[in-house]
Amino acid sequence: MQTSLLAAGILLTTIGTAALQLSPASADEPTEIVMVHPDDAGAAAIDVPSMQKADASEPASVVGRAALDRYVAPTGNYADAVRLTPSVMDVSPNGPGLGEAQILTIRGFTDGQYNVTYDGIPFADSDDFTHHSSAYFTMRDLSSVTVDRGPGDAATIGDATFGGTVALRSLGTSGPGTIAPAGSLGSFATRTGGLLLKSGAGSLPGGASGVFDVEAVQSKGALDGAAQRRATVFGKLVVPLAPSVTLTLVGNAGRTVQNEPPGATREQIAVFGPATALNDDPRSQAYGGYSGSAYRTDMSYAALDVALPDGSTLTDTLYSYGLDRHLGHGLDPNGETPNGTALGIDHVPGQMGRIGLRAWGDVLHATRRLSTGLSLDAGAWIERQTNARSLVEVDETEGGALNPVLAVVRGVPGSGAIDRMQRETLLTLQPYAQLDWQVRRWLDITAGLKGAWFDRDIAADVMQGTRQPTRVDRAFGAVLPSVTARARLDPELSLYAQVARGFLAPQLQLFDVSNPRTAAISPENTWNFQVGATWSGPGLAIAADLYEIVFDNAVGVRTVGGESEDFAEGRIVYRGIEAEGSRQLGFGLSLYGSGSLNQAHQSASAGGVSGPAPTTPQATLAAGLTYARNGVSASVIDRWVGGSYGDVGRAQWIDPTNQLDISAATTLARRGAAPIEIKAQIFNLLDSRRINGLAGYTVAANMPLFWTQPERSIFLGAGVKF
Repeated sequence: MQTSLLAAGILLTTIGTAALQLSPASADEPTEIVMVHPDDAGAAAIDVPSMQKADASEPASVVGRAALDRYVAPTGNYADAVRLTPSVMDVSPNGPGLGEAQILTIRGFTDGQYNVTYDGIPFADSDDFTHHSSAYFTMRDLSSVTVDRGPGDAATIGDATFGGTVALRSLGTSGPGTIAPAGSLGSFATRTGGLLLKSGAGSLPGGASGVFDVEAVQSKGALDGAAQRRATVFGKLVVPLAPSVTLTLVGNAGRTVQNEPPGATREQIAVFGPATALNDDPRSQAYGGYSGSAYRTDMSYAALDVALPDGSTLTDTLYSYGLDRHLGHGLDPNGETPNGTALGIDHVPGQMGRIGLRAWGDVLHATRRLSTGLSLDAGAWIERQTNARSLVEVDETEGGALNPVLAVVRGVPGSGAIDRMQRETLLTLQPYAQLDWQVRRWLDITAGLKGAWFDRDIAADVMQGTRQPTRVDRAFGAVLPSVTARARLDPELSLYAQVARGFLAPQLQLFDVSNPRTAAISPENTWNFQVGATWSGPGLAIAADLYEIVFDNAVGVRTVGGESEDFAEGRIVYRGIEAEGSRQLGFGLSLYGSGSLNQAHQSASAGGVSGPAPTTPQATLAAGLTYARNGVSASVIDRWVGGSYGDVGRAQWIDPTNQLDISAATTLARRGAAPIEIKAQIFNLLDSRRINGLAGYTVAANMPLFWTQPERSIFLGAGVKF
């Protein structure tokens, strides 16, 4: 019966993924090759929030399965998983996982300047290479999340590897078969429920194994009027085709509906409280019914792994992912613009839009031993993504009727209400080759080259910004060298050093100029330098590193009136020190700590502004005590994030914040059946409500908007362990 349920579940996942795919027309671990069907066998044993790999060749914090269960809320996403690691700043004002992470930076690099992968597959929106942290995956369907703070070697693929990589690894199929229901209740009227089916290793026909999971979340959110509903389905099937050949099939699909506040001014926060956001008045531009998004997302892949008799390996992964987002909001939710449209003097103005993207790609990795101590690693990543984007002015009082208040674009019907109507295609190709050389038994050197080539083809009836018809096709490329050395001085101590070149193709908004064919549009590029050490012995593990990153042609992003605006930042130099460690005290107790000192200095920009770069905390610190023994676990972890500037020119200073979290769980053993875990989590125990990030600026008066820490939240959950 269990096998039949699992097979049906995987089939439903495949069908669901196909059903959720959209047409745009309608609208890892970077230091080593990450197999695209990773298991969770090793990650589950990690009890502290995160830990550096003992054999690392760059700083990488691994948040394993046990840590995801203990330190992340049942509603959480990958932003909640990485927030305790060094140099990370996470701003999620609506509560854990109950909306997009509004700010998620690594060493000061913002979303779009670092990589996110799923089982080694890079994914991002092609317009600015950003991600939707709450839309694709749930923590229950991941075996680990790795924050790799280095650029990786030549084999590290992705749009923005210089800022690091957040590597998501899907749940494995190993372990005994089980049926694992789970559910939770929490603050903000939050409810979750899910059912996971696991076949057990080799129990399906042909020796295959699989896992299937379905999950749903509903919450009112921590902010006023910021409700969320989310449902996801995940399936994975691992099929051995031959003793050395394995086929892995994965499908993941989801639907998310959430209201999305724009942030609040300091005055609004002072008068109405830190949770002020949207309201329930249809006559207001801040009405929650006008401000929200509905997402349909999917990601699936088929991976073939071959191990040849001579020790060579080949992994080929064909994948696709997509997003269909319907969005809308009142024109000025912060109240600076009075009501009034072309259809009525007191009608509520607003905007509605749609974003539809579809990506197809292939990732090829191959390794071959050339001689004793020398091996070749080569491969390529190719992806074609199409993206359709539209935004129109509407009359909310008339149910979204077009509001023609803009200048008419000749030859475009209805253009008096169209802010943008554009399509683009981004073609990405990254071939690479590198040599791994064991110079001595204690010294390894990896040197390689990666080509990075991007072609952006834009066809717009109404281009965002200029509001003119635009047709342009431009390509950019670079050759990116990297060298890494790792020395094992004894079984417990390793040192590493790394130099790498980074590159990022120009964002779509940089083409919002009068003549994009001839405009001086330059890619962003970096030089990354870092050294580090790891020490792992009985009961003690420590890792530390120093880094410097020289970032040229940097492009910053600020939000004005709900729309992103790019601006030149010139050269930024990032420097810092990071450390992480844990100490076992005995009797199930462990100490954990991580921290960083960070600096980012902007030396020049188009406006002549210099000084500290925005969204770079001066320091981060996390510390706490964990306990795990005899089926009982508990933790007390405090996280402190130093002050930072929200904008360039020393503008919009954000004071330091801290958050204290506690959790406790007990496992109830059942004879002949999987154990049941009951857990309780309290986030922000001390109820700190400080401003912790710049949300942007108002559309009319350019007043700064801010995010605040969500209030104390409590989650109680129970489920069968798997």
